[in-house]
Amino acid sequence: MSFGMYWSHRSLHEIPYLWEKIHSIHHWAKHPLSRNTYEDHWADNFGNAIVGHVFAQLLVPLDRETFWFSHLFRILESLEKHSGVSCRLNLAHALQQWLPFAQMPHHHDWHHEGHKGCNYTFSSIGGFWDVCFGTRKNGRHDANGGVSATWRDSSGTKTKNWVPKWFNPLLPNLVTAVAVGAKLHRCGGAIC
Repeated sequence: MSFGMYWSHRSLHEIPYLWEKIHSIHHWAKHPLSRNTYEDHWADNFGNAIVGHVFAQLLVPLDRETFWFSHLFRILESLEKHSGVSCRLNLAHALQQWLPFAQMPHHHDWHHEGHKGCNYTFSSIGGFWDVCFGTRKNGRHDANGGVSATWRDSSGTKTKNWVPKWFNPLLPNLVTAVAVGAKLHRCGGAIC
């Protein structure tokens, strides 16, 4: 789920048409609040639902309880990320804070402040893909006394974007869609 949503979000920033017609609507808020979480173009949420939930569930099926837990955790994480509040009361983020690639609301605030130029912190949950593909930035971890700082923030560890300029960020989701189609074809249209 997070892999598909990472590349979807990155595509919405890096492809000028997708930015201008779809994702810029969500980024009108330079200092987001929870109510801004779902203020966006319908295609933004539809794409996330297809790539992040449908494709992921078809490729790597989860049992009902795990699926709903991950879905609800993702909603909580998104609401917290857009809350403008970064503290220990952010439950989804506090649970991830010990991870070496964790992201807190201050990372996403910084992402929103820079408009289209904020081509970093695209991950929906955790931040693993931002570390892998070099799009993680530390944000303003010391703005609240470092209460919500991750060890990576405090250490100043930087990542380098190693994806070549010519690479189209839609390609990973296209490959995922082909894999879903192949799996459905192999299963005769039934979910197997």
